[in-house]
Amino acid sequence: MSFSCFIKLFVAAIVVSVIGSYAIQLVGLDAIHPSSLFASGLTLGTIFGGLLVALYPSGESSGSKESGTSNIYVGNLPFNVGNEEIKNIFSPFGDVVDIRLVKDRRSRRFKGYAFVEMNTPNAKAAIEHLNDTDYAGRTLRVNEAKKRDED
Repeated sequence: MSFSCFIKLFVAAIVVSVIGSYAIQLVGLDAIHPSSLFASGLTLGTIFGGLLVALYPSGESSGSKESGTSNIYVGNLPFNVGNEEIKNIFSPFGDVVDIRLVKDRRSRRFKGYAFVEMNTPNAKAAIEHLNDTDYAGRTLRVNEAKKRDED
């Protein structure tokens, strides 16, 4: 489960707790201890939030075809490039969902390529327009990332 799912669950739990406390006051059941009410609201909010996350996924998962996003390979990048520069390159074509800079495990230096996740129609437009273009004196290689075998 992604971090954004936990955030959604937490927000839903808090919202249901707050709404519940006001609803109890309106109904006139003020005798219920506030901590019990809040704990019950958190439980119900977590259940409600879980249902929301299950019924309305955000499309941020790594299963790109199911979520409507595509993973794009971007190669031949300058070694001093950062997330913000890559986002600036791709954002004219649509919202950038995720950027993963690939670094060497030992030296922790950027290897010169990255993966960008975007909505599929936007990703196709970005690939078409950005492949073989010049960026900071280097010819970018931009194409759909190949699925990695996870055997």
